[in-house]
Amino acid sequence: MSFNYLSFTFFQNNIRNEIISYNAQNIRFTSERYEEHFQLVQKQMYALYFNDDVDRLQKASGNARYALLDRVKQEIIKVVGNPLIYVDNAIIVFKEGSLTLSRIGTNDRASLFEKFYASTDYPDSFWQKQFNETYSAKMFPMSKFYEHSFHKAGDVTTKGLFIPYVLKHWQNEDFYIVAMMDANQLFEAFHRSVNANFIILDKQGLPLFSTGGLAKREELPELPVDKTYLLRDNTYYFYQTGQNSGYTYINIIPSASISKQISKLNLTLFVLLILSLIVSVVISVLFSVRFNRPVKQLVSSLQTAGGEDVRFKSNIREFKLIGQKLDDMLQTNARIQSDLAQKNIQLLSYSYLNKLKKIYSGSPGAIDMISTQAYRFVVYEITYKDRFWEEMKEEPGPLTYSIYTFINHSLLKVFPASLTIQIESRQMLSVINEIDDSRLDAYMTELLKVVAHDADFYFLTIAISPAFPQSFDFTEAYEQTVKLLQERKLNEDTQIVRQHAGRQSVHLLTSAQEQQFDCNLAAGNTQELLHLLDRQLALMERKCETVLQYQEFLIDIVQKVRKAFHVLRLDERAIQPVIAGLSTSQSFYSGRHYRKFFSQLLVAACEEIRSNQKNEDPVIDFVVDYVNKHFAQDITLDIVAEHLHITGGYLSTYFKEKTGENFIDYINGVRIRVAQQMLLETDLRIQDVASSSGYQNINSFNRMFKKFTGMPPREFRREKRTEDEVS
Repeated sequence: MSFNYLSFTFFQNNIRNEIISYNAQNIRFTSERYEEHFQLVQKQMYALYFNDDVDRLQKASGNARYALLDRVKQEIIKVVGNPLIYVDNAIIVFKEGSLTLSRIGTNDRASLFEKFYASTDYPDSFWQKQFNETYSAKMFPMSKFYEHSFHKAGDVTTKGLFIPYVLKHWQNEDFYIVAMMDANQLFEAFHRSVNANFIILDKQGLPLFSTGGLAKREELPELPVDKTYLLRDNTYYFYQTGQNSGYTYINIIPSASISKQISKLNLTLFVLLILSLIVSVVISVLFSVRFNRPVKQLVSSLQTAGGEDVRFKSNIREFKLIGQKLDDMLQTNARIQSDLAQKNIQLLSYSYLNKLKKIYSGSPGAIDMISTQAYRFVVYEITYKDRFWEEMKEEPGPLTYSIYTFINHSLLKVFPASLTIQIESRQMLSVINEIDDSRLDAYMTELLKVVAHDADFYFLTIAISPAFPQSFDFTEAYEQTVKLLQERKLNEDTQIVRQHAGRQSVHLLTSAQEQQFDCNLAAGNTQELLHLLDRQLALMERKCETVLQYQEFLIDIVQKVRKAFHVLRLDERAIQPVIAGLSTSQSFYSGRHYRKFFSQLLVAACEEIRSNQKNEDPVIDFVVDYVNKHFAQDITLDIVAEHLHITGGYLSTYFKEKTGENFIDYINGVRIRVAQQMLLETDLRIQDVASSSGYQNINSFNRMFKKFTGMPPREFRREKRTEDEVS
């Protein structure tokens, strides 16, 4: 009782100091978390800033630019998709063309900042002005951002309360990146005080964030640099300056609030004192009167039972119950130990995932669990065959988990220190710290035998990395191993890939084949297009090309179709459902999948092209018909315009507007296509082919033929006949 009384007196005298210390620790913790997070966002944005695709994007054009825009967009989505970074969007603002690129796609800068991320504090002129500023990284005060409907009378949607963080570099002033940090999410994640009055000031003392709206600096007292709190006008100001940013973090707590806390704690301590006195007296009496001898008996029983069964004979009902409960506790403890071991494995798995994705988990101890020895990665990718989807009535999740469980348990028998985790829906990763090629080869041989039993339903692609030294970057090593998956051959067998094939060239269409493809696509000739692609796929199958090369070929054909639609001014909605299937192309494992995709794409594209051609235009129809009939004769703009009773200038402008092609280019295109056909189907001399296709000068014919096909007529005839013989 004396101890309880002394404790009460001590805590009563020191409770105000403890509350002040508690609030000082809170603001210190909050400032540290904000500082760490600002550094994390800065690293993520600079990683995006110096991304190779972003650098190449400024110089690219045409199909290459479309592909780069899409890849950079996916990288932005991956960065801001991390829920722990609290960034709503990362926006790349280019100086040239007022273009922006973000997770919602490409937009004009004015459109983005006046419709999708509109703010009265940050109009479009503000973002234009940032190109002339000399800082490398700067955070601006929070502001409420809105999204305006495309309709004038549409609703205005609140996007959120964001803190714009602008980053750029003096080496490249052609663009900068804006990270829209969610102010409310940051506050909820890092602020620990029960009082919600919180302010962040920048180095100049201007407010960046405030829970009650941006306050004016004049409303705050001067904060001494040698203290951590200030009492002024019955209000406590707890503050801390960030070591990296120089920002000042302030918690504002009224003195009345602290006094109220003190009163509550005093009452609580007093009640606890009274209760402790009562409990002490009661327990003392019970133990002295009834529990002395039974306790000795219980201790003796525990010592002789070895922890297996503590129950013993006793006339005291309470001790029978204690014996039963202790036995249950021992069994529960065993289950807890087993569960704890399993959770330790899960914690290690999460630590690896965090390290792979460079996510700060707030627990350095977890990262320390990862071995610092040399290591190698093994990535397994499961591909389910058509028969699985036809016969199985459930999703592949349970089967994937069974495969993962088998690999994990079997690999632990060979490499006890290894760890296997599932990183994607169809991908698993094994981390092996013991570098022993002979044991790994033996394990892979046994694994292939097991997988062969279910070869009708799925196959594995196994990428085995070389041994990486401990100093090698963890994420880079993982990315190198994942790239090996693209080196598998296109077939239905389980394959093990250990190194890159080293092939630089991709078997895309030749210049002559591209010309043939473009001509047939413009004419809507589905069968000719499919025949051309079928021959190219057959050639790739004979040469055992890799999945990566098939994917590049697939993307190239899609880009050609989209480019043709752009030139012909056609709506891509006709082919959009097919193009959306590109997301599943990674699961293609045979030529028939690519043939099916090309068939769906080209049938839809040619139907749209032919449908567009049915929209008759008397002027264009006459020009096309006249050129097709008189291509071998001298054709000029004025001759055709005279037949139509219009001027040559008007016909030139009209033809360009309707077809997207110059009149003279169209004539040359028709003549070169006729010349190609004669070169392939006849044995006429080159001079005769030139004359028959409308060119009286052999030099003009050779120059124009090379412009359209990329090679002289003689070489075109020889190469095409060689390809036909190979096919």
